[in-house]
Amino acid sequence: MTTPLSQDLRGRIVRCVAAGTSARSAAQRFDVSASAAIKLLQRVRETGSTAPAKIGGYRRPILEPHADTLRKIAK
Repeated sequence: MTTPLSQDLRGRIVRCVAAGTSARSAAQRFDVSASAAIKLLQRVRETGSTAPAKIGGYRRPILEPHADTLRKIAK
């Protein structure tokens, strides 16, 4: 799984684009993928924040429906 870009790098990309550079050019300048820069700028437009979105989330355990059977077997 990938890690989010650092806050410092996120800020530099946003400032670079605000100064008139395209998102793709800023991505190339800071050695990140174009899609990462574009998604970052989209997030900034929508939320006003450069903070990364939450990664992951709750996942129901796969074996939960079989928990009673598994407990009986383990005894």
